[in-house]
Amino acid sequence: MSSEATIRRGVRNSRYAAIPNHVFEDSRLSMEARWLLSYLLSKPDNWTVVIGDIIKKGNCGRDKARGMIAELVKFGYAEREQQRADGKFGSSVLVIFDEPRDSHAAEIVGETSGVAFLPQTDLPATVSPSPVPPSPVKSAHSNNLDSANTDCQKEREGARAGSEESDTSVVEDRKRIERDFKAWYRTWPTSLNDSEQAARDAWAALTPEERAACIERTPTFISAVKAIKGKFTFSSVYLKGKAWEKLDDPKSEVALPTVHNPFSRAWMAGMLAILLRPPLTANMPAPTKFQLGQIAQGGDEADAVRIDRLQKYGWPRVNTMHQRAFDRQGVTVPPPLVAISEGFEQVHRDADLAKRWKRAFERRGWPWLPNTGHEWFFFPAGEPDEALAKFSEATARERGDDDAA
Repeated sequence: MSSEATIRRGVRNSRYAAIPNHVFEDSRLSMEARWLLSYLLSKPDNWTVVIGDIIKKGNCGRDKARGMIAELVKFGYAEREQQRADGKFGSSVLVIFDEPRDSHAAEIVGETSGVAFLPQTDLPATVSPSPVPPSPVKSAHSNNLDSANTDCQKEREGARAGSEESDTSVVEDRKRIERDFKAWYRTWPTSLNDSEQAARDAWAALTPEERAACIERTPTFISAVKAIKGKFTFSSVYLKGKAWEKLDDPKSEVALPTVHNPFSRAWMAGMLAILLRPPLTANMPAPTKFQLGQIAQGGDEADAVRIDRLQKYGWPRVNTMHQRAFDRQGVTVPPPLVAISEGFEQVHRDADLAKRWKRAFERRGWPWLPNTGHEWFFFPAGEPDEALAKFSEATARERGDDDAA
């Protein structure tokens, strides 16, 4: 049996969400515990909440949620009841009160809360505890899907308590959730070695919107991981971490390539990664007779012909990038190169360092940056030869992929 305690509202003096002032003024309670008490007191009688709902609504962890509950018990706003069924001990239930049950605690609160404990002019509402036993204990992952009187059920499945139509809708939604889970689970690469139940629990903990996003984006995520030759986590870990959201994180290895403007850090990294590849000499046009004569003479003229042909035909994708730069059109750059480019330094076109970079390009036969009016460029930090060696080492894997378009 689960060790999670189910929370049940005790009988109140009113069916309205009227919360006594001393709930907010009891300085013994932390602000988080006051919020939890206020939240539970705003619910109708016999409202059942699993601890997972508190974690979600309070935007906190499991330990924090348990700590808030412990505060309420310590100062008399909650009492634990051990349920019995067929002569056996059942689930642990918390009964929540709008006044401390401990008389000494009530005196302390009364001293600081003004009229909070004055006798009421009207008789208290004569509401008896509901004869219906509380819902069975659920784990945080189940989100209490079998109970129609929970926050989670209302938010995730849109159930309306006490309605036959609602019950039918809940059954249909649960079937759809299970059907969608099975269809998705078969696509996950590690499903044969995973715990299907752990994945199912993680799937149930997602919102409908998150499940839809997971179904839509998982194929793209799988392709991205394969592209970088990465490893896949267990399906439950993927679901709990909502890893498909990493596709939108520019710093993630599996992020989708994004368009970057000409001469930006990422644009420069994409260009250098292409230039570090061998030139495409097989598709070069044959030299003219004049060029053949210059090549035959050797020396500087032969080198000039070689460099000129490399710059024009060796890296056609870089030439396309340069042409697009005149129209201020960017290119897509893969996330790993974007991350590496963050270490690039800014260099002015007329600076001595820019001139040394230009000479390094010419020695390699690389086409130099076009003059489109930009005054600032970005290069790997350091002197050209050493900086290019480090950049080449850092991007060795990327040069084996299509990393710019």
